[in-house]
Amino acid sequence: MWNEMEHTKNDNHDGNKQDEEGHHSKQDDEKARLEEYKRLIELKTALCQSNLNPERPDANHLRTLDSSIKRNTAVIKKLKMVNDELKDGLIEELKTVNLSKFVSEAVSYICEAKLRSADIQAAVQICSLLHQRYMDFSPCLIQGLLKAFFPGNSGESDSDKNARAMKKRITLKLLMELYLVGIVEDVSTFTTIIEELTSLEHLKDCETDQTNLSLLASFARQGNYFLGLEGHGEDACDKFFMGLNITSGQKRFFKKALGSYYDAATELLQSEHALS
Repeated sequence: MWNEMEHTKNDNHDGNKQDEEGHHSKQDDEKARLEEYKRLIELKTALCQSNLNPERPDANHLRTLDSSIKRNTAVIKKLKMVNDELKDGLIEELKTVNLSKFVSEAVSYICEAKLRSADIQAAVQICSLLHQRYMDFSPCLIQGLLKAFFPGNSGESDSDKNARAMKKRITLKLLMELYLVGIVEDVSTFTTIIEELTSLEHLKDCETDQTNLSLLASFARQGNYFLGLEGHGEDACDKFFMGLNITSGQKRFFKKALGSYYDAATELLQSEHALS
């Protein structure tokens, strides 16, 4: 019996020790997450300052760079393959060419890129460089990215619809990040997107409705600052988001649009369930 009691005591001691280690591990993970988040906020702040006050190279400087069609075409084709591994090399290459006559082509390749979530920050840095060098880049880019949110051909296959849904999701995330760094300056870019996604016409198509609900949930989760929701509890982070130029009227619009679409979708699902 004594041995059994000793074993029980040792087991309890080991269990408590594991609980303490697990607690410390969670604290360490949370601390590391906050440190990484602060680092990203600092990066966004620096990019935003540079993007809002770009010191663009003058015509004389651009004339010293490679303006040949062959070289420029070779460089801008790489914009379809933006990722963190290739980012630094591509940035250096972009600094050696004069893309003044190839801005629209560069935008086309960026819009066609099959980005993953892990590639977003690399894409933001590439776009920031191009924004800081060419005045017509950002307006062209925003118009190009917005095309992802408008209806495609009615005869799309399932694989096309899935690809289109994924493209919308990654494009929305990219636009939100571009807003945070000062490339997208007008909040109306997002009112246009949300107006399209919350159109009640989409409730007639189950697949489109599900896609839009997923996109709207992503928008609310990643862009809670558009809705005026509570901050992150970190002074530096909260100060950054409080500095965003979103009016109270715009915040009300986003809240109302998301709430109304959710209510309409819920009512439709409940009525369909009652009939089944």
